[in-house]
Amino acid sequence: MWGLMIVSYLCTAISIVLLALTGLQGYFQFHLMQANHPQFALFTAIFYMFTETLVMFYFIGSGTAIKKSIKMGGGEPSLYEKVKKTKMILFPHLTMNMLFIGTVFILGGAVQTGSVSGWMHGLLFDLAFIHFLYVIVIQHRGFKENVEIIGEIAIVDGAAANNSPA
Repeated sequence: MWGLMIVSYLCTAISIVLLALTGLQGYFQFHLMQANHPQFALFTAIFYMFTETLVMFYFIGSGTAIKKSIKMGGGEPSLYEKVKKTKMILFPHLTMNMLFIGTVFILGGAVQTGSVSGWMHGLLFDLAFIHFLYVIVIQHRGFKENVEIIGEIAIVDGAAANNSPA
């Protein structure tokens, strides 16, 4: 589970860089690794969606593991309520941001065909990027809370193991 969390942080950092480069490329029209703005935006959108899906699966998987551990007597049931609260705060924002970024990407195609003005696409990108930065803060808080909950469960499990007859 720790490895997945570390990979999530790493992918999130890469997503920030890719999104920033894609935005700059859209505003200043330069090539990156021989890719024009639409090509690089496609790569960025795919990597971003992978990253956020990974984060969602981390929280789903760790929540399931925590719930199972609590059922086996590894902690107070109130710990799982903390997990659910974290998910209720994180998932709506995470899902909305994925929708935002996906919409920005699709509107990029509409800009290319002249159906939508470039300033609207750029403004929506700016809003989506700022919201993504906010989502990252919420994700970090969620990761911290999960680590604290897992730590509490480990303490309970450790105490139970020390009190068991050998």
